[in-house]
Amino acid sequence: MGKDSHLIKGINIFVTANICELRLWRNDMDYQAVRKKYTLYTRAAGILTMLLILCVTFAISDITMRTGGVLVIVAGLALAIYLINKWYLTTVAKLLHVDLDFASWEQYIETNKEAKRAVLRLDGATSEVSLAYMTGDFETAIRKAKEILSRDGLPPQYRNVLQSYLIRSVVLSQPELSREELGERFGELTITDPTLAEKTKKMSVALYDLTIAHESNDYFEELTNEFKYPQLEIIYYKALNAAIKGDTARANELLSQLAGEDERLYVVRMGKDVSNTDNKT
Repeated sequence: MGKDSHLIKGINIFVTANICELRLWRNDMDYQAVRKKYTLYTRAAGILTMLLILCVTFAISDITMRTGGVLVIVAGLALAIYLINKWYLTTVAKLLHVDLDFASWEQYIETNKEAKRAVLRLDGATSEVSLAYMTGDFETAIRKAKEILSRDGLPPQYRNVLQSYLIRSVVLSQPELSREELGERFGELTITDPTLAEKTKKMSVALYDLTIAHESNDYFEELTNEFKYPQLEIIYYKALNAAIKGDTARANELLSQLAGEDERLYVVRMGKDVSNTDNKT
């Protein structure tokens, strides 16, 4: 009985240790690691399918049953590929937008910029604009967005997103911009998605009010988002709005939420500057 309990205890320790190690490894995965696993899974599914088809071909003499068996195997492959793709897209989206993993962003951009498929190269280039915007490199965001927008046959979904990044980058990088000029910029927009078009205009006006005109604007007060950078952006501009209204306590409380975040992000750096300014005064 004593030996059994020791054995069970030892197994539990071993299993627990390996589960913790697996969790740690999964948490440490970056885009390149995910991509390697994706390639491994798809190749394994293909090889297994070929082996099963060979087995069915040699093991079953009846043509009807053999054909049925092959069709079942092919259907299984299609399902496996679907599940693998779903896992890959979900995992990459989490790394980039939920975890906001910088290493994965850089790997994703570099990998897709050199991809054979045009849509992947376009996605890599658009992601480069996104990263430049998040890090506050607005000149790069504007330049690269304009380069991509000048291409012929650009899919509407990319054109829409790039125009949104472009006008917001203009507002945040040009403190001399007038309201009239902002209105003219709105007239140049050709965003085909009505929801995104409205959101882009309202957000751009809010950014103008808060950062250029230094006037309060409650646009960010009711916003929510599932992704990390928009969440931080909302916190920062809510803090800025509170500071403009004279609610220093609320502004400081909101800014404290940015304190432990990566300072490579524009809103985190700006939040720190605002906090330091408030502390001096």
